[in-house]
Formats: sequence, C-alpha cells, structure tokens
Amino acid sequence: MLNSAVKLVDTVIACLGKLAALFILAIIATMVLEMVMRGVFGMSTPWAGDVSSWLLVGVIFLGGPWALANGNFVRVDAVFGILPARVKALIDSTVSTVLFALFAYVLIDFGGDLALRSFQIGETSATGAWEGPVWVSKALVPLGTCLLSLAWVSHLIRSWQDLKQDGTDINHD
Repeated sequence: MLNSAVKLVDTVIACLGKLAALFILAIIATMVLEMVMRGVFGMSTPWAGDVSSWLLVGVIFLGGPWALANGNFVRVDAVFGILPARVKALIDSTVSTVLFALFAYVLIDFGGDLALRSFQIGETSATGAWEGPVWVSKALVPLGTCLLSLAWVSHLIRSWQDLKQDGTDINHD
C-alpha cells in the first residue's frame, strides 16, 4: 500500500511538473505577443506582464516538487554527494526534514493567509489595466508547498527502500 501511495504521489507530481514545463512555453508566447503588439501595432497588452509573472509562480511551485522527485532540487552537494547512502538517508530523515518542515510551515501558513485574504477581498491586478484575479497565483504558494511536502515524503520513503533493496542493513554497517 505504501508503494502504491508513493507511485500515486510521484505520478501526480510528474503530471503537474510537465504542466509547469508547458507554462514556460506560455510565458514565451505571452512575451512574444507583447513584443509584437508593441513593435508592430504600437499598443500594449495590459495583462501580459501579470500573466507571465503568475505563470512563473506556477513554474516554481508546480515544477519544484517535480525537480525534487527527480533529484534535481537545490542542495549543496560538495559534502553530501560523497557520503554513503545510509548517511544521506539519515541526514535527510533528520536534519533536512526538520529544516524542510520549518520552510514548508512558513510557506503554507503565510502563503495560505495571503491567498485566502486575496480571494476574500476579490483582489485583482495592481496594474489597474485589467481585472485579473491575484488569488489564483497566490494560492499556488501553499498548494505547491503541500505538493513539495508530499514529494519530500516520497523521497524519504524511496531513499530507505533503495537502501533496503541494495542489501544495506540499516542496523549494521
């Protein structure tokens, strides 16, 4: 059952990560449209900057869990990379998990408050040129952090399962 849960989390994260990768193409298309509108037609698209920024939030908060699941998350590997797998798993299970939990708590708590407040007041784009809802991108902060937390748990489970499959006994060196 645990393996099924890990596979489900990994599948959802992979799908959302691929969606985040498509957001990069949408950002490029939005910026190209803005350049063409300004350069050729002499007019601006008032929503282009906001939409590009909001899509970038999606890239970060939906792509982050995917990066973690694929082992591409930011980490200082100068020392960590040369450690034995068992030591890495122990560090990730203790120190890294505590630091990650603090980071996730702050993003979920404050990000959730910001998104909820934005939704409640009907906050729209600060440019005033259009009425784009700001709460959508703000909601990606706690949502993406929850996904990142699931990816972290999946990472920990896979780390210990890999040790077990390699024949490394956790109780013996």
